Amino acid sequence: MLTDDPGGTAAVRDGRVRCLAFPFVVITSNGERQFPAAFLRRCVRLDVSPPREGQLTAMIAARFRDQDGRHTAMIQAFLERSRKSGGLATDQLLNTVYLRTADARDDDETWGGLLDALWRRLSQGTRSGTGPPTGKRRHET
Repeated sequence: MLTDDPGGTAAVRDGRVRCLAFPFVVITSNGERQFPAAFLRRCVRLDVSPPREGQLTAMIAARFRDQDGRHTAMIQAFLERSRKSGGLATDQLLNTVYLRTADARDDDETWGGLLDALWRRLSQGTRSGTGPPTGKRRHET
């Protein structure tokens, strides 16, 4: 198995890897689920503030080579929607920029619907924000 050491490997014997240093494990969460108290007592917790406009601009510039700032309006719209909805994840904006740079135009009839689908609270379900789908279908008579 490869290690973090340049060119380094480690043998796996009986499903175990032996190491000289204590491993450091990072678990992330957007606050969508509650972790058990017993688990949290064993963790060092770090709350990270959502990125500001300048940080989002830098992320997009780094990933999409957007040095001319052509996504400024989209970033501002994203931040406004995020404020109104109680918070959105940064990858929702990055996915939108990806689609925009892949020739999905913001003047298309479907762009608004696409933004609504991409920029919804992740903890909301897919049916009008009422929770996760139940698998039951409504039958019309």
